[in-house]
Amino acid sequence: MKDLITTIGSMLILMMFLTQFAASQTTYTRIMGAEHEIKEFRLLSGEQGSIRNENILQLKQNLSQVLECNASEISVNITDGDYVVTMPVYGVIGPWKLLGISQKENVKEHVSKGVIVFETQEQEQEEAI
Repeated sequence: MKDLITTIGSMLILMMFLTQFAASQTTYTRIMGAEHEIKEFRLLSGEQGSIRNENILQLKQNLSQVLECNASEISVNITDGDYVVTMPVYGVIGPWKLLGISQKENVKEHVSKGVIVFETQEQEQEEAI
């Protein structure tokens, strides 16, 4: 009987590791997909020579599809070519029900920062060299 109880406890712990591994892989894939969309936005804005509102709206739309969240939850702040994109990533903890974590708490806020280099800036830098 004692062996049965310890086996059940061990199996529960192993199942928690397995579900967390799956959740970690899903979270990583979502974050990398979001970073790819941000890179596409950065390159498009650099080629166009300006940051357009329709590009920001398209970025939010693409990020909401990749991260499976609402576009209103994504924040895009751009000042002088510097950008900060803040977005929620849901489902970070796999066995959230077993650990007593609510679905609202099972979220990570991912922040991506960078600089948009416009083609005119690149040309000026090449001419200076």
